[in-house]
Amino acid sequence: MKCIKCGRNVGADGFCTCCCFNNKHVAKAQNTANYYYNIGLEKAQMKDLSGAEMQLKKALSYNKEHKDARNLLGLVYYEMGEGGKAYIQWRISARLVTVEENLANLYLRDMEEHPSIFEAINETAKKFNLALSYAKQGSDDLAMIQIKKVLSITPNFVRGHLLFALLHMRAGETEAAKNDLHNALAVDNYNTTARRYLMELGEKVSSSPDSIPAEVQTQDNNNLKNVRPVDHYEDPNKETWKQFVYMLIGLAIGVIAMFVLVIPSVKAGVSVDYNSLKKEYNQTVQKKDAEIEELQDDKKSLEKKNKTLTKRLKVYEGSDGEDSMYDSLLKATEAYGDGDYVKCAEQLANVDKDSLPSDTSKNMYTTMKNTAFPRAAEQLYNSGKSSYDHYKYEDAKKDLEKSYKYKEDYNTLYHVAMCYKRLGDTKTSTPYFYDIINNSGDDDLVRKSANYGLDMVVKDAVEAAAQHKNDGKTDSKDTEDASEATTEEKTE
Repeated sequence: MKCIKCGRNVGADGFCTCCCFNNKHVAKAQNTANYYYNIGLEKAQMKDLSGAEMQLKKALSYNKEHKDARNLLGLVYYEMGEGGKAYIQWRISARLVTVEENLANLYLRDMEEHPSIFEAINETAKKFNLALSYAKQGSDDLAMIQIKKVLSITPNFVRGHLLFALLHMRAGETEAAKNDLHNALAVDNYNTTARRYLMELGEKVSSSPDSIPAEVQTQDNNNLKNVRPVDHYEDPNKETWKQFVYMLIGLAIGVIAMFVLVIPSVKAGVSVDYNSLKKEYNQTVQKKDAEIEELQDDKKSLEKKNKTLTKRLKVYEGSDGEDSMYDSLLKATEAYGDGDYVKCAEQLANVDKDSLPSDTSKNMYTTMKNTAFPRAAEQLYNSGKSSYDHYKYEDAKKDLEKSYKYKEDYNTLYHVAMCYKRLGDTKTSTPYFYDIINNSGDDDLVRKSANYGLDMVVKDAVEAAAQHKNDGKTDSKDTEDASEATTEEKTE
């Protein structure tokens, strides 16, 4: 025995004399492969080909380079009419064990010298697969036609005989099915599938079959009993009715053949066309969906570009009859030079700094804003405070809101809230008071805003107290608190 690792001789203890690799398990596997090979050889000699196939496959599972097992498996396949499988086994054997005495080389040479063998193998496989497909579709007549062609090419094809028997069993032709199964057993004496089919047909099968009688393998001999002698003469005029009957029978056979052979083929063709059209439709829908998605992406991109261009257009030309940002920037510059900071701030409010295209324009905008906004806020605050003191709350509100826009100051916000309160709009003034109370940090403004910012709450309490009084359930404490709040408001 040679070491599988280095190729040197292995000692009696199973260890390599060179690399000391333990080959015991390899030796055991090879012995097991030889054991199954011997069983397979015995079964093959007894024409139990399916049993031999099983044992030889086990042998190769333990030792794939067992050339004798592989060569014998090829012979078994060839005997069962499966030349393609036989060729594969011999080709593998020739490549794994490249020695001159390998019988696989002889088998391969014999096959390759006769190309007709390969043609027969290809034709057998093609027609058998077609027959199997027809049988699965329920077209048993077409399947039988193909199987007959297969068996005419490869008479010892066991699987072909088994399929032919199944088709006959499905058609109710028991004797023909038995005939096919006996033909299969003539090749593979212990084929378990054929034996099981025969038992289902009610025929007892011996455990060790003898050779199959030749008359059993003869097909369709019973058809000869209807043939008449040549010297028998009958007047054709006396049997006119028979011709009519034969014509009707032929017509019926033609109709049946149409329903059995033609219509299933047409239906199969329609089904193939339907599947093809369905596949084409799905591909078209997927393509259209991809195009729609692409168009939507293009739409989003164009909308984004349009928004950007509109923004740029507003910088240079304006929109809806308004001045462009450059016009507003120029007017702000002119007002800034004249010292009119209020007008300058109004023009700068129409300019979006981020939309300006150049750093020069942005720097100009920043410089003017830092100067004009605080001064405009101061001027507008003074103007609004003066109007507030003279009870012109509407004018005061406009100036004070502009002032707060240019400079956020809680004192300005307080007077804005007071303007709304004096004008009776407590819904707008109250949030301003709350903002001052929560965020200003000015104790004086917080105290004043607390008095006036809770004005709505006090009024609700007074109204609730009045409602309770009308209902005879007046709460004196709520009325007193409401009166004190009203007095404090008047004092302020």
